[in-house]
Amino acid sequence: MRLEYYGVSDTGSVRNINQDAFCMYRKADAGLFAAADGMGGYADGEKASRIVIDELSKWWDSFVPDICAGDFKNMVYDAEQAVAAANRRIYTQLNRSGVCGTTVTALLIYQSYCGIIYAGDSRCYMSCGRVYKVLTVDEVWENQLGIRKEELGIKNHPNRGKLTNAVGVRENVCCRMLTDEIRPDTTFLICSDGLYKYCEDRHIKKCLKRAKDARSVKKAVHSLLDRAYKNGAGDNITMIIVAVNQS
Repeated sequence: MRLEYYGVSDTGSVRNINQDAFCMYRKADAGLFAAADGMGGYADGEKASRIVIDELSKWWDSFVPDICAGDFKNMVYDAEQAVAAANRRIYTQLNRSGVCGTTVTALLIYQSYCGIIYAGDSRCYMSCGRVYKVLTVDEVWENQLGIRKEELGIKNHPNRGKLTNAVGVRENVCCRMLTDEIRPDTTFLICSDGLYKYCEDRHIKKCLKRAKDARSVKKAVHSLLDRAYKNGAGDNITMIIVAVNQS
């Protein structure tokens, strides 16, 4: 497998501080890509997002597949422990005077396998042939079990969009994880909500289908960024596109 990737993290047209953070790493036949979005409106959101990326980066620096005996699920679980370490740091260091936390979505690729670790509402999309879908589920109020239909029908409900999970807000974090095999010519998009809330799904789909080599991946990222701003985006925007091709 050959990986082509490109990412950006932009402050946006309204905010003065970028509360997002991201990382992109590759070595041999493995790669780690992650985006974190500090909770807007809360204290030290930018510090929280950087802590989770810092812990993932430290994990990557010491990552050796043989440690996990070549078992990919163990690799993903091992990476999730880096998010748990970030949760402890944020909870103990930054949650003294108010609520502080961050979303995170991380994509781990090793040989022909992919694993996703996430908490919150940053997303991972996948495009392969005719298949296009969001692999993550937004952990927000309206996606909880037990929400009444009449409540969901209220577009301006005060709880709509509120996170139900994030890194650092509680003593322990519960991340969702999934693993799968990667088909050749698969493209992934990891992004914060600053992108997908201001970019039509059909445009995301079109850009991912066209993103194959280094040039088209970079072009797709900037096309998505331009479209989000054209549609009035003001929030921080972070995204990474990863194209997995046959060698």
